[in-house]
Amino acid sequence: MITPQNSSGLLPSLPKETFDKLLMEIQASLQQVEATIMQREVPFLALLAAYPASPGRVLEIGAFKGASTIVLSRAARAAGDECIWTVDPFTSPSETDPDLAGGSGYPEFLSNLEKTGEGPFVRVFQGFSRDLAKQWNQPIRLLWIDGDHTYRGAQQDFDSFSPFLSDGAIIAFHDVLATQPGPCRVFAHEVLLSPEFGPCGLSGSIGWAQHVKRPEVAARYFPQKLKLYSALCPHAGACALGLRMPRLGKLRYNFLRNAYRQAPSSTEFLSSLAP
Repeated sequence: MITPQNSSGLLPSLPKETFDKLLMEIQASLQQVEATIMQREVPFLALLAAYPASPGRVLEIGAFKGASTIVLSRAARAAGDECIWTVDPFTSPSETDPDLAGGSGYPEFLSNLEKTGEGPFVRVFQGFSRDLAKQWNQPIRLLWIDGDHTYRGAQQDFDSFSPFLSDGAIIAFHDVLATQPGPCRVFAHEVLLSPEFGPCGLSGSIGWAQHVKRPEVAARYFPQKLKLYSALCPHAGACALGLRMPRLGKLRYNFLRNAYRQAPSSTEFLSSLAP
């Protein structure tokens, strides 16, 4: 069983100046490791971890070489979290990354955490997310899904851990605008069409939504979710069928990538969440 170690409730939001300084520290730390997350996506990922919208843990599915782990860990500590959790088998290649060199990436991952000082603040489960799910028993405030990018894998990650999302928690999928079949399809169909999620959006290739357990509150955001769902549908369909996007779908795809290139400020993001 996983033993709870924290989370007494929400903490006051960080002042903008404090978050800006934190972001500079995170970006300096990332200079020491191989970049496996786009630079323009770092501010938003840090924002998600640094500004809790509900009590609970931060859980990362898919750590790879640790770049996103470092962002989440450092930002979550600024919010008062004692640690974050990450799960990854650390094996390669994979079905959606066949060009990766074989062998275990675990030593490099641990080395990157040590170099940046985040090692003591990260609880690592070396294995598959489905195995961690069998013993997980804690509420989750931020679920970052960046693991198996097949449809089956992304769906399994969602099914395994979405029941642990606390009211107000954020779920975020990486690579929603990439060509792998899983992230966009699961985000569009399982999150945006679910009555259990409210506010939603894109930042770079990160698709996010807030878990809302009150039906009357979630219903206010149905138009917002349907608008984003309609925008993502051509891309999700093309990914699911392994097809090249038609011309109209490609124009929408390029529009989305450009429209959501800039991360929102903390004030903009927090004001967009459900009350």
